[in-house]
Amino acid sequence: MMNEDRISRFVKLMSKSITDSDLELVNLGKKLGLDLVLFADLRGSQEDEFADKVRKKALEKMEENRDHYLSETDTFYAGSIDFMVCDEPEGKKFFLLETNGGSNRGLSILTIKQQAVKYDGYFEAIKLAIDNNKRGDNKVLVLVGVPINDGLIHEKVIMIEYLRKKAIAKDLTVGIYNINNFPHDFKEDVAFLIADYKQLSTTLSFSDKWVKINQESKISVLLADGIARRLHDEAFSKLVKGDFRKINSIIVNPIFRITDDKSLTYLASFFAKEALEKYNLKYLLFTKAYTEEDLIEKIKYVINTYKKPFIIKPNGGSGGAGVIPIGPDEDLNNLKELVEESKKEFFAKFMKNRNPYPYTIQEMAEFSVITPPWAKDENQKHTFDLRIYLAQKEGKIIPLGGLARIARGTYSGSLDKQEFVVNLSGFDGQIEVFRGQGISEKNAKMLNLTLEDFVNIFCIGCVLFVSMTKNYQKIMNFSDWDQIIG
Repeated sequence: MMNEDRISRFVKLMSKSITDSDLELVNLGKKLGLDLVLFADLRGSQEDEFADKVRKKALEKMEENRDHYLSETDTFYAGSIDFMVCDEPEGKKFFLLETNGGSNRGLSILTIKQQAVKYDGYFEAIKLAIDNNKRGDNKVLVLVGVPINDGLIHEKVIMIEYLRKKAIAKDLTVGIYNINNFPHDFKEDVAFLIADYKQLSTTLSFSDKWVKINQESKISVLLADGIARRLHDEAFSKLVKGDFRKINSIIVNPIFRITDDKSLTYLASFFAKEALEKYNLKYLLFTKAYTEEDLIEKIKYVINTYKKPFIIKPNGGSGGAGVIPIGPDEDLNNLKELVEESKKEFFAKFMKNRNPYPYTIQEMAEFSVITPPWAKDENQKHTFDLRIYLAQKEGKIIPLGGLARIARGTYSGSLDKQEFVVNLSGFDGQIEVFRGQGISEKNAKMLNLTLEDFVNIFCIGCVLFVSMTKNYQKIMNFSDWDQIIG
């Protein structure tokens, strides 16, 4: 199904009163031309009682030093963090893969209770726009971007319906439009405009410190940083780095330059090292490279110096696109070929309008392996990661829940990507939901993790995002990338 058809179905569905039955995943999928049976199964594997217990203990653990308190509440609204697990003599430790900003995907596998807290975080941005009234007309325009041919567009339906009800409860009128029927003089208090990234590439602009649609309508809230990332405007980029508060449009989240760039994410963890030590975060060597020559030279240096495998990761990628492992025995004459392979994967997913540089170079840690539920015997081991979702609530970052994502390939110790790339849509675009497992007491045992392990992971996620907001300028202005950090 073409994306415009999906968006049209989306807007048509939301033009009427939506019932709880309409939002049930299987029914919702049918209305949008999607098969969401496996998404419903994955949500069914979540256990609110277990996640509630972990969250309560995590918040109590962080409260003493206020590790999860935001000093500025306009820097973070919602996000997620991916970890892998390693076995150390003293117990489980966790190392950071990447952070994800406001453009979260996979939210429909969270429980209804967890989704509510997540979307309350998004509503904080809308509420700020209402309170500020920078448009001057007491109206709020919320732009929601979706990927082309989005296989997860149902999540936007769930999100917007929640936000619509939240706004109506505050006696606000709400309109929902696509790019074809959007009236620039909309009458509602809050208007949601749904558009895919191709449509936005020709209609989005920045002037007078406003992000605008069709050079006319001022956008109050960019509901996902994926939109801001695609706005190629020099003045906009300069303000994002220097002082995003001078941009009148609110970005969810304005710290997206850090979440996009793995090296900056790792730098945020490095600056919060003292706070994170008590939560068992494992630190890995890392640096970044701005050019191909710089990348190849630094790969040679770390391989020769540390005699261990490293991974190269392009800027702003996802789904493992462009992530290439390089072993300590790699023929250094092949490095240019490996970099070309990485860029080819990256451009195949993001086209030529995205720049893979700067690249992050990170030490590849030894990771835990588990026997997945579908394995034919207990010797069939797979790697996995943990994605933890977080949101802002009352000036604090709250961990919600998440899932484990298990690699497609059986782990044999090689550097084959299928053995360690765990993204459920990280290969041919097909979303392999069966490889996801919800957070529950049963699945904790399958993952060989304790409740206290999950408490630590929840805490790490909060502390990392707090560090990004607290150290934003320090991180953005860091330039000493000649060194290997860690």
